[in-house]
Amino acid sequence: MTGLPATPATPAADEDPAATLIVSGGGTTLVATDVLLAEASWLRALQADAEGWQARLAGIRALDSAPAPSPAWTGGEAAGCVFGVGRAIDRVAEHSRHLADSLIAAAEGYGEAERRSERVARAGGVWLGFTLGRLAPFLALAALPALTSGAAGFLLGSLLTGARPGDGPATAAGWLRANPRALTDPVVVAAVRVLVSSVDDAAVGAAGLPYPVSALLGDEGLGLLGVATSAAGVRALSRPLGLFQETPVSVVPVSVVPVPVVPVPVVPLGGPGVAGQRPATRATPPPAGFADLADRIPSVSEDGSQVRIERYGSAESPSWVVYIGGTVEWSPVAAEQPWDLTSDLSAVADQDSGSYRAVVQAMREAGVRPADPVIPVGHSQGGLVAAQVAASGEFNTVAVATFGAPDGQITLPPGVDAVTVEHSDDLIPALGGTPGAEDDRLLVRREVFAGREVPPDQPLPAHALTAYRATGRLMDESPEPRLQEFRATMATVVGAEPGQASRWRGIRVAGE
Repeated sequence: MTGLPATPATPAADEDPAATLIVSGGGTTLVATDVLLAEASWLRALQADAEGWQARLAGIRALDSAPAPSPAWTGGEAAGCVFGVGRAIDRVAEHSRHLADSLIAAAEGYGEAERRSERVARAGGVWLGFTLGRLAPFLALAALPALTSGAAGFLLGSLLTGARPGDGPATAAGWLRANPRALTDPVVVAAVRVLVSSVDDAAVGAAGLPYPVSALLGDEGLGLLGVATSAAGVRALSRPLGLFQETPVSVVPVSVVPVPVVPVPVVPLGGPGVAGQRPATRATPPPAGFADLADRIPSVSEDGSQVRIERYGSAESPSWVVYIGGTVEWSPVAAEQPWDLTSDLSAVADQDSGSYRAVVQAMREAGVRPADPVIPVGHSQGGLVAAQVAASGEFNTVAVATFGAPDGQITLPPGVDAVTVEHSDDLIPALGGTPGAEDDRLLVRREVFAGREVPPDQPLPAHALTAYRATGRLMDESPEPRLQEFRATMATVVGAEPGQASRWRGIRVAGE
């Protein structure tokens, strides 16, 4: 038969559990491996094709009024041939329908079980957070004798062993090196996600409000309290200490090689920046898939840039891809680098972070206009900022892809084609809490270190951009239809002709 889809190739995911992609969301209730979902799609296509042939055979039968042959018929008559072919196609249609229904039912059953366990975990987290908040004063009093005796024991041990009080961080780091899976475990990651989402419930409990108030105002209710309000509270409490305080930012273009240098249109800014300065650009082919998107996310260690902006299409009708890097500076005190913990906390609090403002400035300086189609892409903090760019409505975001981003609480507008890539053994995405019930992003997960040793000399190795680049390559090899649809959407936006790429660096400006 003509028109049948090609049988999807089975990738190495069947042999290597670390290469297995779990796909969920995207407006469906299905949760399954990408291979299973691809097989179900192929079977549906086969069923539709068989049913189409049945309709054609019905037209052929209408041309011949001869009755169906008897069971003893041995061949030779056209009507008998049509009858035999029809029976065979009926079996193909029925078997493909049954197999597809079974695969979809299995995926829906797994998805329902997963959602049920998530609801139970979130409800348990609400109750646990609220209870701990209510009991906090009593727990502090009860812990005081233990802390006192523990301090005395620590001092005595220090005298006996020669350890110093400042050795604590080194001791903790040594323990983590000896136990590398402690923070790279899907169970730990899932627990942290629930705990992060329950901080606001602990605050409600500590304030003495009744439990129904916490359930009503929190993530499971009206959503007025959540990860964002908790992060905002941390920022407010840190202000007297001078921690996590935002500053103005500026952006400068980063020179790129090789030449030739090609000017791009510039839209002047009214605030701090480099209005009127033309960034150097170089020709670049359009991204072909998820691997290209992840590979082009900038790293400060390469040339100091945090943002890469690619322009495609004509000067009159351009389209853009914006790549945003992850956290660089881990100090809670804001210095020169906007990609720092201060921006992390501000972004989670849904307040204008330095990194977000730097990205918006760079986009405007590069020439991005509000109506131009844009695809923001980012890793870690950069993924959080990419999601915020999509949610802001400042630009015409048609698609967004994030890798390892703590963006669970960001609500994207309808119509945005969104793919979120998370490693189930990566702790960082869990810091964004649990996504809302209305979230329609396509979520792609895998466990990087399933059945493998965790490197003891790397902090959070499942969060590394190199690991997400490997996942991007697996996604490009996947036959899963929705991943292929995203690549098709991206190809439509950027076209087939080379574009121009520029790089940008954000800088915090002293003063507030």
